[in-house]
Amino acid sequence: MKQTILRNVTGVLIVALGTGALLDALNILSFWGLFNTWWPALLVLAGIFVAIGDARRNYLWALVLGVIGTLLLLRNLEVVTFNVFGLVFPIVLIAIGLSVIFSATQRRKIPLGSNDMDNISVIFSGSETVNAAKDYKGGRVTAIFGGASLDLRDAVIKKEATLDITAICGGVEIHVPREWRVISKVAPIAGGVENKARGKDEGDGPVLVLTGIAALGGVEVK
Repeated sequence: MKQTILRNVTGVLIVALGTGALLDALNILSFWGLFNTWWPALLVLAGIFVAIGDARRNYLWALVLGVIGTLLLLRNLEVVTFNVFGLVFPIVLIAIGLSVIFSATQRRKIPLGSNDMDNISVIFSGSETVNAAKDYKGGRVTAIFGGASLDLRDAVIKKEATLDITAICGGVEIHVPREWRVISKVAPIAGGVENKARGKDEGDGPVLVLTGIAALGGVEVK
């Protein structure tokens, strides 16, 4: 559900930006003038995205984005007059310092055969997951301003598994066994998908299907 919400909102925003730019080019609407005033709202929305992804783990960055976006928007609307940009830099430095202190790259190994589906979410952080399930069925991987690595080289697919990926300004790296066939249906939006899987294009071997989007991000299969 979370990945669907993020994907739908991202798609709506891209369509809205494109529509506004088109109307501006046709001299129907002064879109860029409005955008120059209201663009900080995107930072607030990004903070909401972060909270939706994993509020308990990424509440600090959600709060920082929300505060900075709100301050910049108030300045653009001339509600406040102090130097907002003078506040942004120290706020970001404080957030980075606290993030270094209280969070580190997560490393977790799922015991053999204990979990046949993944549900990985990283925002402004990193994750390394090893899954050795004996009946792997897929799952979801979300990376927003972060990186997720999923090692499936010891996992077993009995027939076919589907892994739904959402990479927004982030990257997802997947390691698969040599005999797996990987079919990518990931839609790149100013991003990229690189499939280096060595499985045969056709046959009865295990198949991993990748779906989702890579917006300003990347997906790599090794």
